[in-house]
Amino acid sequence: MLIVHGSSDGLPKFNEIIQLCIVKDNPIFIVRGVCAWYREHYGGFELSESPTREVGLIELGDLEDPYPLVEYIVAGLRMVILKRFVLVKGLKVLVLGTGSIPLALNCDSPLERSGQECLTMSNPAVLRVIFGDGSDSRKLHMVSGIPKTVDEVHDLVKASFRLHQEFRLQYMDSDFNEFMNLTSVSEIQNMGTLKVIYTPLEEPYITLYTVEPTASSSPVPNTESSSLASSSSDATLCTSTPHSSPEVHTSGLSWPLVFVVPKFSYEAELELQQKNTEFETKGTHFNPSPKLKGIILDGLAQEMMKYTKYPKDYQCEEVAAALTKAHPCLGQLGCKSGFSGWKQSLKYKMQNYRTKLGRLGHPEIRVNSLKHKREGQGKSAAHIKKPRKAEVNYIPLHPKGETEDSLESERIALLTEVAKRDNEAVIKAKMEKTFSYRRQEVVNQRPRIEDFKNRWPALFEQSEVNAEFLRVTTKPLRSKFLSQFDNFTVKLMQILQNKGGVKGQRIKRFLEMADSCSNIDLRRECVLRSLVVYLNEDPDAFFKEYESTEEAEGDITATVMGIYSIRSQGHQEPDDIGVVIEGVKVMDNISTIINAFIVLFGLIYALDLAYPDSMKYTFEFVQKILMNLDGHKLNVKIQQLKIKLFA
Repeated sequence: MLIVHGSSDGLPKFNEIIQLCIVKDNPIFIVRGVCAWYREHYGGFELSESPTREVGLIELGDLEDPYPLVEYIVAGLRMVILKRFVLVKGLKVLVLGTGSIPLALNCDSPLERSGQECLTMSNPAVLRVIFGDGSDSRKLHMVSGIPKTVDEVHDLVKASFRLHQEFRLQYMDSDFNEFMNLTSVSEIQNMGTLKVIYTPLEEPYITLYTVEPTASSSPVPNTESSSLASSSSDATLCTSTPHSSPEVHTSGLSWPLVFVVPKFSYEAELELQQKNTEFETKGTHFNPSPKLKGIILDGLAQEMMKYTKYPKDYQCEEVAAALTKAHPCLGQLGCKSGFSGWKQSLKYKMQNYRTKLGRLGHPEIRVNSLKHKREGQGKSAAHIKKPRKAEVNYIPLHPKGETEDSLESERIALLTEVAKRDNEAVIKAKMEKTFSYRRQEVVNQRPRIEDFKNRWPALFEQSEVNAEFLRVTTKPLRSKFLSQFDNFTVKLMQILQNKGGVKGQRIKRFLEMADSCSNIDLRRECVLRSLVVYLNEDPDAFFKEYESTEEAEGDITATVMGIYSIRSQGHQEPDDIGVVIEGVKVMDNISTIINAFIVLFGLIYALDLAYPDSMKYTFEFVQKILMNLDGHKLNVKIQQLKIKLFA
């Protein structure tokens, strides 16, 4: 429970009730102060722990408003909304209702004493934003004040002006009287000037390599965009670009941090503009006609389809909130958020769009049709195959001009290429080309690991695991994992050291080993094992150690998923480190345990596997905290750990 007592920077100061005491029939609250920042997007205050964690006493008589408040969670954020008129130390904070903006009234001002009205926003700011050469400038109102970080300013500019292209911001420096790159919000002043500098689109670089002609090869047409001719040999000259090639169509995009509402038809935009003006002047909400509502929902659904075919609840909520923010006249009365009806309509619209795509044969939708389900799964809602770990390209379309037969021929040719030496470029190109075919096999057929490894041996190499993870999620695997893990290591070790009991003693032994290690990979391994123990999971059941190959072989066949290491007696370095899935040694001769863990995490995505029950919390931490993949909904354990990490 929360109470409001005092103010800070024009905003109400929230206090969390720890305990209630009765002293001489007078109730006294023992409270801990919390930090609050007004979120216009949600119409409420985001709460976070105070760095000082200061504890104080507040008597009931000191409260101008004894109405208690309850916090709730929205998209992983602690939120609270004021319910009533609050008066704090000469500053009236007036809340007009859910979703409204706090207005501050200085009761000691001369205007107030003379009986006149004096309403000002809580730390508002107005900025001039310049686009291009300066001929296009617009006004940006920051009714909640200047954000705390540069990223929040960037997101606010992007959402307010509906910018789709990437950009950076510059501010007018008073010392040099010219624009300079914005690196700190302290450089932004009220009535200041910002400049939007668009980031030029990167030209895709081209890698050239030769491919030996095969009997099944067909002549490539000589076009400007997709072919080059070799005049020095009979070999075919092929091209590839990073993460994609001209023949591959993977248009998946990660869900944006800020959803930008698309432009609708000219007539729809004109009518919405008129209704927005009427709403600003008269406060009249607009109930669109069925035709206009259909146009709006079609536009939003088409934009959402660029990111996901199966949007989650929070994603529909973000889109509905963005719509009512871009067009305030579409806000809905009678619901707490002001956009619940739009959210529900979006869910129905996306369902209708999936039906249309399924009739057109889209593989990601068709896989869930009744006639493609296995025996015993004859219900439309049973065993839905959809992205569950933030996969972007879950089941992509085949490259233009390719069929299952032609891609099967590429797969057979790939088996020959794997046996050749120094052939990584050709293997990478063929793996890229057959990505859609491989994903359909993984998701649709759910093959046994042993059979799949025999069909796609090239996938079970560290470089290809990294490449496959990039194709599925559009994010790099090894580099992001290590950079994020190293970034959190110091803070993580501080949290782990505070664990008590038997598990705490075990963690301390791992951390003592980490402190004494000069090898960075061994240090990472010790911290990872400590994290597993902290999350109440057993590292010994997952990271298995053996003294001989014979001992390992006998136990591997009974292992569902894990990492093994073989270390002979008297040797500090392991003789072999490998990954086991479904009793099959899928990869071996990996350099370190931490690299084996990264490879296994990548294979889980590449093979569309579920996390093992014995390590599900650890893998969820890696996915949602380290890799930042779908981190909106967290398990309670992971949520608590995240709060401590970012405190």
